[in-house]
Amino acid sequence: MKIGRLHIKIPELADFKTLPPPSIPGVTWEGVAYSVRTAGASLIALYIAFCMNLDDPKWAAITVWVVAQNSRGMSVSKSQYRILGTALGAVAALVLVALFAQTPGLFLLGLAAWIGLCTGLASGLRNFRAYATVLAGYTAAIIGLDAASAPLHAFDIALARFVYVVVGILVEATLTAILAPGAALREVREQFHGYVDKASQFGARALRRETDQGAIHKLFAAALELDTAAEYAAAASAEVRLAIGHLRAAIVAVLTQLSAIHALQAQLTRYPDLQIDVVDETASVLAGDDTDSSTTARSRIASLKSRIRHALVLEASRQRDSRTCRLFILDRLTLLLTAWEEVIARKSCLDQVNPPRLLVKFAFHRDHVLAWHNGMRAFFAVVAASIFWLFSAWPSGAGFVATVGVVSALFATRANSIAAAMGWFKGAFFAALVGILCNFVLLPAVSDFIPLACIAGFFMVVAGLAMRNPRTSSIGTGFALFFWNFTSPSNVARINDAVFLNDALSTLLAIAWATLAFSVLFPLDRASSIARLHRAVRRDLSDLAHNPQRWRRDAWLSRTADRLGRRFATAASSAKPESCAETELRKLLAAWTIGDSLLALQKGAGSYPGVRRSMTVIRGRLRKLDFARLAAVCDSVAVRLLRQVTGPAARAKPELLDGAALLQTIAVSAKDYMDASSG
Repeated sequence: MKIGRLHIKIPELADFKTLPPPSIPGVTWEGVAYSVRTAGASLIALYIAFCMNLDDPKWAAITVWVVAQNSRGMSVSKSQYRILGTALGAVAALVLVALFAQTPGLFLLGLAAWIGLCTGLASGLRNFRAYATVLAGYTAAIIGLDAASAPLHAFDIALARFVYVVVGILVEATLTAILAPGAALREVREQFHGYVDKASQFGARALRRETDQGAIHKLFAAALELDTAAEYAAAASAEVRLAIGHLRAAIVAVLTQLSAIHALQAQLTRYPDLQIDVVDETASVLAGDDTDSSTTARSRIASLKSRIRHALVLEASRQRDSRTCRLFILDRLTLLLTAWEEVIARKSCLDQVNPPRLLVKFAFHRDHVLAWHNGMRAFFAVVAASIFWLFSAWPSGAGFVATVGVVSALFATRANSIAAAMGWFKGAFFAALVGILCNFVLLPAVSDFIPLACIAGFFMVVAGLAMRNPRTSSIGTGFALFFWNFTSPSNVARINDAVFLNDALSTLLAIAWATLAFSVLFPLDRASSIARLHRAVRRDLSDLAHNPQRWRRDAWLSRTADRLGRRFATAASSAKPESCAETELRKLLAAWTIGDSLLALQKGAGSYPGVRRSMTVIRGRLRKLDFARLAAVCDSVAVRLLRQVTGPAARAKPELLDGAALLQTIAVSAKDYMDASSG
């Protein structure tokens, strides 16, 4: 930045990575930069709200902490969805007040139903779209409970809350753009290149029979994390929006590689004496350093695929018992190398300045039972809190119900609702203690904004550092939000002791109330969740067999990858042994391979004369989930095709070989699925 003759270099977040780490455990320079920036933005938003003479300026400061994220793209994305969610919640609140202002019971019942509906819908969404849906639920509680006591001013209350949100978002976005601008496309490229390198090195080790069971779990989870990071970056960068299709195509290709590698690793482990030269050469290609030269890499891959094709022809003439596993291995090697070619091609497109637009859509797992449970948990928690308020006539009952709605909507959809809510409870408790210090010792001694900013800024920086530490992130978040709620800086008057104690008590009781509701209503049952996941996989396999034209390959692969990520997340928080997680991985990847191979077989059925007539039977077996007969039919049809390969019709050899290899892959995967299920 240039001011007159003075040149000021504003440090970016990347500049802090070159500095040595601070001596305080758990504190990084990136965390310090985030904390100082966000604390400053919240104080600026608070000052603007003061200048606008808004009646409750704390909401502008709270909004800054709600939308603040580690990157500009994440902040922009969350800000967009926060504005949308706030607007929807405000409209819902106005409708409820208009309909039930004179009937408190119906108003609270309608409010609970709205929060439950939004919470249930959020369970089927991802990223900040889910956050916007949850926000629409609890914003209606915050606005509606205030507006219900003054129905004639309901619109003014809703508009004021929306203005607070916009002020906080604009201030946070401005400071993030100035102090942490970043280069979205460059960061996405670096993250993608690092991910591809890890995946290729893992593949090389696996083909060399160096086992690393935990690595593949992390790679599957990292694939969707990479897509999430790209989606956030696309919110703030037109360049990323243009390139995100190529990135997703590359992710699909890497996921295909990982699936093929896992299948190959299982076969190579099962047959340790099996020696196939092209396996070692494929490992060499994956581990090579020449992937930056796309021409050289493609040349090596094309040469190796030609050798694999020749090996397939030789295997077709072997005895049936000795060729089954070798055909499967050669087919998976071909798929692996084809996927690697796709990765290289997409990598070249991502490195272009203006890559051609490519549309690739991902699909994700939806657990409708879990969505129903989450919605009902939030609904009953708010209903119970409302009944308590109506019968107790507690003066702080409205704040109690509103906080129950906020906590229920936010945490009902979390994988571990109780742990997340308890983190908030601890943060709120510490905020209450600091609130006592500020309200009754520090703030009465000051009368200007600057001393107020110094006092609040210190605690906000500490809260920001806690938020950036994974172990204390939920505590730091709870503290940052409830600190402003308990101090409530205002142009009119300071908070008195009775109001403070009521607010603190209602907040802590509300969090405890919602936590109790999570533990009583539909408590977490990992076994049922995993069983539903596998039922969904079988249901999708049956649907794919019934109507394969409805399915895109990228949708099939991405949805299975999402299920794998959910399964690994469940395994990480459960006490089950590692062997159980490996069995689940085998089942999911076997189902993945069956579906992927069937799609490829259906697509090329016109080129496989012997397959066209058998596709109805094959799809019928899969539609009924009869894996034993599916394996038998595919084995039988594959043998018939291989007999034709060794016959006089040499022109049909490539197509027949492809069809036979895919059928053999389905047969092996179906047997593997049955073995994993029985184990």
